[in-house]
Amino acid sequence: MQNSIIWLENHDKLAGWAQFLGAMLALVATYFTVFVPIWHRKRQLNNAAKRLLLHGFEVVESYHRTSAFFLPFPISLKGAARSVGAVVDEINRFPVFELDDQGERSTARHLFALVAMLDLIRMALENFANDLDGKQASEDDRDFIRDFIGQQLEFIRKMLAGEELKRPEWPVEIPIKPS
Repeated sequence: MQNSIIWLENHDKLAGWAQFLGAMLALVATYFTVFVPIWHRKRQLNNAAKRLLLHGFEVVESYHRTSAFFLPFPISLKGAARSVGAVVDEINRFPVFELDDQGERSTARHLFALVAMLDLIRMALENFANDLDGKQASEDDRDFIRDFIGQQLEFIRKMLAGEELKRPEWPVEIPIKPS
């Protein structure tokens, strides 16, 4: 111990380096103290956005999977439309513009596309329910609704999987629901 004190006294310029290293350590600690909560919030937002994407997929997939086992009637279609609408409302409340990545295939863009698809599904289900006008749907109606939902589900699945999505070519023949 005595030797190290004598050595430090003989090397008086080390004090300046020790102050420099201490100041740098304080700056690094301050930097991390300030930015760790921001990084944590951004990670939480990104995880929440991904959960919302999965919620949207799951609500459509659940209806598509279960609708094969019953003939739809207005109340079941309106219930499905409301569950889809609840996810749309949840995504619309999400602070999308706080997400870091706003690029072409970003989570933010996927959220916007998902909301558009879910709104389309919600409106179609409500329209189908109104068309039924208090009666139970036929097997053809059920198959038509399932095909429509299946097409939207496939689009959402491809989007979430990161596959290349192609824009529809216009004009396209719009299927007419059997009467």
